[in-house]
Amino acid sequence: MVRVVGLALLLSLLLGTAWAKSRRSPPPLEPPAGSQPLTFAPPQLTELTLPVTGLWGVLQGFGTESHTGYATFALDFVPAEDRARALPLASRTSLSDFPCFGREVLALAPGDVVWAHDGEPDHPPFWPGRHEPGNFVIVQHGPHELTELRHLQRGSVTVKVGDRVARGQRLGRCGNSGNAHTPHVHLGLLGELTPLATRPLRLARYEVLEAGGRWTPGDGTPRTGQVLRSTAAPSIPGASPPETSVPPAFDSLPATR
Repeated sequence: MVRVVGLALLLSLLLGTAWAKSRRSPPPLEPPAGSQPLTFAPPQLTELTLPVTGLWGVLQGFGTESHTGYATFALDFVPAEDRARALPLASRTSLSDFPCFGREVLALAPGDVVWAHDGEPDHPPFWPGRHEPGNFVIVQHGPHELTELRHLQRGSVTVKVGDRVARGQRLGRCGNSGNAHTPHVHLGLLGELTPLATRPLRLARYEVLEAGGRWTPGDGTPRTGQVLRSTAAPSIPGASPPETSVPPAFDSLPATR
């Protein structure tokens, strides 16, 4: 009898400790970030297309400004703007002054949603920034191939963990959540989820604007300052078709991850 009571008491103590720990440690809002990227990774097998439609500029390429550590192989995009008509940067006091804010952000390839987070605020323009998860979606396309899309608009995330998505399906809208100074689309190809670590990324089916207004096929690695347009047809009914018109001059704007 004493032995039974002792076992019952031990079990009660163990369960009580586990319950107390669960109350003290809420589930994380995002996966932990690693300190280094995956410089050496197996060949990329998934064909990835741009996560946006229309005419976009590459604000930051690989290994520039805030793209260091785990985010070394990440890209930031903003819509191309007409320099002559664009609102001066100093006059942009509202998020709606940025043409990126509210634009659709799309799945780069078929895959399964393995992480999705919404509900974080969109910060005002030129917020000094600190590390916050922001609103984001991570889609797994294959072994060691996951795309991460960050800084999404609050309330715009349309998917949940376990959803199967198609290429070109809307995942959310561009916002200014997380560690972002101004609205932009942040894209990374992850080789690992825990901890997060980007790997070299190659995009397909896009064109780059050259001098004189000539379009040439992209080589797979978008670079800072390039203006791009997608040539990929979406694989879901009703999705926006690729943009084909010639853009105005691109005027880059500051941003961070």
